Amino acid sequence: LIFVVLFGLHTPAGGWLAQHGVRVIFAVPGIIVATLFVTLPFVARELVPLMQEQGSEDEQAAITLGAGGWQTFWRVTLPRIKWALLYGVILSNARAIGEFGAVSVVSGHIRGLTNTMPLHVEILYNEYNFAGAFAVASLLTLFALATIAAKSLLEWRLERERARAAESAAAEAAA
Repeated sequence: LIFVVLFGLHTPAGGWLAQHGVRVIFAVPGIIVATLFVTLPFVARELVPLMQEQGSEDEQAAITLGAGGWQTFWRVTLPRIKWALLYGVILSNARAIGEFGAVSVVSGHIRGLTNTMPLHVEILYNEYNFAGAFAVASLLTLFALATIAAKSLLEWRLERERARAAESAAAEAAA
């Protein structure tokens, strides 16, 4: 609802965007912004505790040694947070697959233009096309299962990597 208040045609931001040919409400950009607004907290939920735990000493050392901001990010920060970032993206994807509320408000249900799969299920159901609604819902289920499989694979790889790190640390301590 906040996007309608911020980007509606009768608001300063919405009016300015409309003058420049950018539609947010009842258009794909609004769907994307609403979905990101709803799903990005899942990424933050994974990254913030990890980054707080790791601290900023390595980044500060890289900057002290002459690395720029992007270089520090790509070579120091990203390798340390890559698994948490990927896990957050998978969780966000799982949330985005079935997003209905925010997208419903922002999209306007314009068939063929601002339809998403959950909205299409609702439209088909309201038209008493239960077979079509079930088919689309089944596709959503397959996407959800693929997301769960990706999450499980990521957790397995992360555990394997942690076990290897623990083994190598134990071997170094014994040596």
